[in-house]
Amino acid sequence: MNDDAKNKEIGSLSIALLGSGGSGVMTAGGLLLEAAGQAGWYGLMTRSSGPQIRGGEAAALLRLAPRPVESHKDRFDILLAIDWKNADRFVGEIILDEDSLVIGDADSKIPVPEAISDMGGRYVELPLTSLAKGIEGGRPNMVALGAMAELIGLPRDALLSVIEKTLARKGADAVAAGCTGVDVGAGQVENFPEVPGFDLPEAKNPERWSITGNEAAGLGAVRGGIRFVAAYPITPATEILEWLAPSLQKIGGVLVQAEDELASVNQLLGASFGGTPSLTATSGPGLALMTESIGLAVASETPIVVVNVMRGGPSTGIPTKSEQSDLNIALYGLHGDAPHLVLAPTSIADCLFTTQWAVHLAESLQTAAIVLSDQSLGQSRVLVDRPADISFVSGRQIQQEEREDYRRY
Repeated sequence: MNDDAKNKEIGSLSIALLGSGGSGVMTAGGLLLEAAGQAGWYGLMTRSSGPQIRGGEAAALLRLAPRPVESHKDRFDILLAIDWKNADRFVGEIILDEDSLVIGDADSKIPVPEAISDMGGRYVELPLTSLAKGIEGGRPNMVALGAMAELIGLPRDALLSVIEKTLARKGADAVAAGCTGVDVGAGQVENFPEVPGFDLPEAKNPERWSITGNEAAGLGAVRGGIRFVAAYPITPATEILEWLAPSLQKIGGVLVQAEDELASVNQLLGASFGGTPSLTATSGPGLALMTESIGLAVASETPIVVVNVMRGGPSTGIPTKSEQSDLNIALYGLHGDAPHLVLAPTSIADCLFTTQWAVHLAESLQTAAIVLSDQSLGQSRVLVDRPADISFVSGRQIQQEEREDYRRY
């Protein structure tokens, strides 16, 4: 079976959006994914960026389909670059062939990098910058978004609805500029080459959840009964804390930003000893600092949950890259005889159930639980059907409900 036949059988489309820091590729990718969900499609969006705190290169990588998807294909059907600055750094992640459609800004002063053009593909240009300048408050990423949506057959009303909802906080002028940019971009692709193998039937059930692995882990923690969180921000786990901070407040819980990872895990021990299910989220460097206190949780039979969103190592490592680098320390890093739980989600959406299950097991078995997620799972966004509502009740919860004078042991 040739590649074209395989693509048509699979019925999915892989898209890469490139740009330098501040060009808005992540915004455009996120809006495209949300609009696909509004239209009833499934989808996946991962993000790739350099280790810079601000600026640098960025890529939003999407796959859209009429069925659930959990990974990217081996190649990309469309590559759209808002600009080509440092774009050659993504050649190991964005694979093109002669059937791929490559779209660049006709106004760009930077030519297509040889590393990208050498992979092949059909190259076309859009005057993204000049079209955006003709719109009051216009931005090239909105023009690019409109062109991409029209090219892949995404319903315009779904995209405009998402733009209005997302940009509403920036005011009516921002919404108007965004919608105009989309309309202008959509009018530019009429004579573009056909995208091979893209055929999505009309969805019968448009209800989709848009969720990242980190957001799912936060929801799983709340569903599991977590009411106290102490943590020190660290990429790529910080989004769990950002999601939990307002969510815990709504249900009578508390999130404390500790001064470091050592303080956060020790605060968990105190809260859990007092009867409140407790959790922290960190990455490899933080887990390394926590190991002694996790051992204390085991020795004292105090249940705690540590969600470890792994990143590249060793030492401080690379915060923006994914690696399953902490398996050994999670399994064997505690000194002495310290039996504890180590769980790992199998997908982005499974971060919800796995974290909830970890809370239940820690509370029921009275020990420490480590959940091993990673940057790819945690920071990728997926369109899925609504996860099932599952509830567990631990032995400690029953004890607390039956006794007013709760005692630890």
